[in-house]
Amino acid sequence: MPVRAENPSVDAYLRAALSPEQRRNVLFPSFTQWDFALAALADTAACLHEQGSEITLAFWGPHTPLRDPGWSASRALGRLTGAPTCDDIARSALLAVGIPAAADTRPPIRRWHPGQDIRIDAPMNRTQIRALQYHGTPMGRAILQVHPDTETPITDTFFWSRRWVQAAARSYAWVFDQVSAVIAQRGVTAVCVYNGRFLHDRAASAAAQVAGVPVLYYDTGGLDTDFDLTDSVTHDWSDLQRRMLALYEGWAPEERDVVGGSWFRERLEHSAPDNALFTEAQERGSTIDRPEADCLVVYFSSSGDEIAELELDWGQFIGTQPEALAYLAEECRSRPGFTLVVRSHPHMRMKPAQDLAEWLDAVDQAQPDVHLDPYSTVDSYALMRQADIVVTYGSTTGVEAAYAHKPVIVMGPSAYDELGCAIRASTREQLAAALDVREPGSWPGAVSYGLMMRRRGFLLSRVRRSGGTFELAGRTFAQPRIAVRHAGNLLKRIQRWYLSR
Repeated sequence: MPVRAENPSVDAYLRAALSPEQRRNVLFPSFTQWDFALAALADTAACLHEQGSEITLAFWGPHTPLRDPGWSASRALGRLTGAPTCDDIARSALLAVGIPAAADTRPPIRRWHPGQDIRIDAPMNRTQIRALQYHGTPMGRAILQVHPDTETPITDTFFWSRRWVQAAARSYAWVFDQVSAVIAQRGVTAVCVYNGRFLHDRAASAAAQVAGVPVLYYDTGGLDTDFDLTDSVTHDWSDLQRRMLALYEGWAPEERDVVGGSWFRERLEHSAPDNALFTEAQERGSTIDRPEADCLVVYFSSSGDEIAELELDWGQFIGTQPEALAYLAEECRSRPGFTLVVRSHPHMRMKPAQDLAEWLDAVDQAQPDVHLDPYSTVDSYALMRQADIVVTYGSTTGVEAAYAHKPVIVMGPSAYDELGCAIRASTREQLAAALDVREPGSWPGAVSYGLMMRRRGFLLSRVRRSGGTFELAGRTFAQPRIAVRHAGNLLKRIQRWYLSR
């Protein structure tokens, strides 16, 4: 039986999202070699082509001054060895389905120089980088999405290499200028980019917004679907939550709780592949010796680097995560019979040492009754069932606890604080009031989250998916042989090493 996706038709969605004039000439700038992203691009472009749209393709991964996070192999070396790269294959497949060869465009500005001065004279911390702009667009936030290495912390006390910031700024500016030129020269009426978060995709979407043309964003879909496509910024969590509630409301009542609930059950059973990194060190069913307490409050921390650069009004939150934890600890201490347990996010095991040290220092200052560090083998799901109240700064654990019928308080940005399943505490006073409620929120609201995680977006309609491979027009989106990938990764590491010095 075919899987039902959130949206049944890419064709219908595109006609609804873009007017006929906006669909007239759609630009697809691409900088990645990730096969799932290229499959989403190809499916959308092929659909628009069939609708009569003019397509402009810009597979510019080899040309950016700084290699994209999704770049992995040299196109020239792949062609030389008879093993084309994944983006080369995607381009060939799109031409094979009838998109004219003239649609395949090279960067139009041959001798490029930045349109504004972007000279970086000294190392910079996050606040200084965040302030960088290019033609009025948030270049700095885009730079902060791509770290030089895995040991780059999110703290403001760390200064990023001048060379790295300079190279990232030039790469953003290069994409912005090249995309702006293509839009003007070819009369582009809409732009479709991957994710919208990373350096080059963000520059492309910024160029489109400045030019006044609409932007569509494609991304990974749900566990049971293939990709998502939206006209809202990928990380607009309010929009995503509206979609969750609408999806749940429109789904068959006899199926929605089963499908949505399966997402939670797989995580509870430690069988969800996308959660394995967090649970691999935990012993399923392992709990703590519950302290004698009238109210056991368990705080699950969030992974800070995943929320640091979201474009949010941070003034609407109670403070930074360490500040929020300090307020919570003080509130618990002021209430007889309350005990606070802090469960530090398991992902912190893989985070920069400085970030881990600063978080552990924040926990020490908060002085909870019990602290489970990132290496603890206690099962987070068994722990949440021991809790009387679960508190997070935005961790997915919050909505999982709501599914388990626990009262949930969220103090930071999340993708479930508008579903009715958790109380959002934006001030110290709201936190105090929420601790007195001790009533579970909307269980259907929580289930709507799981339903979206399983069925978000679309099924591929033109690209064929078989197991873990994608195929269009008889061409499989495969990575080149391993020697070519090793060579590409070596070049990427050398570039990062040099620029990080």
